[in-house]
Amino acid sequence: MSLIIHVENLGAEAIEVSEDFDRSWLANIPEYTRENDLGYVKDRIKISGSVVKEGTNLHLRGEVDLTVHTLCSRCGEEIDFPLASDFDLVLMPDPERTSELERQLSPEDLNHIYYRGPELDLTPYFQEQIALELPIQFLCRPECKGICPNCGQNLNYAACECLKKSEDLRLQALRGLKIGK
Repeated sequence: MSLIIHVENLGAEAIEVSEDFDRSWLANIPEYTRENDLGYVKDRIKISGSVVKEGTNLHLRGEVDLTVHTLCSRCGEEIDFPLASDFDLVLMPDPERTSELERQLSPEDLNHIYYRGPELDLTPYFQEQIALELPIQFLCRPECKGICPNCGQNLNYAACECLKKSEDLRLQALRGLKIGK
């Protein structure tokens, strides 16, 4: 289960990769590699893609597919969040540098991805894509109503019996204040 490509073996034909891994493979996001209360990868992580040489550049087209078991950020319900994503990357050979200490990033460096050496490990590119696609807030559904801040009722299932009047509780002490002229 290696995702190492030998660059010198690449020709006009694309090299196809297709693997599935357990959640421990996702080393760049360790909180999703073990079962915990916040979330974890539920099933196997499926990846597939192809690498083709285009001049001196390499073109990586990939797909990732996995399921994260977590809690909805609004209502707290347990959910299985499917994550499927496609991506395209162009990898360029790293130009020779005089010294790592003298290396300064140019504006072009920020737009390009470089590879170095005769072997290319595709693992970090697939792992990075998963990290980029994970949402900041997981939702059970886009229209999730959340929970009532007063009684804790899940508003997706029923309306709560709390007062519908919205008031700022911090100003409650001023309600009894009498202002005279």
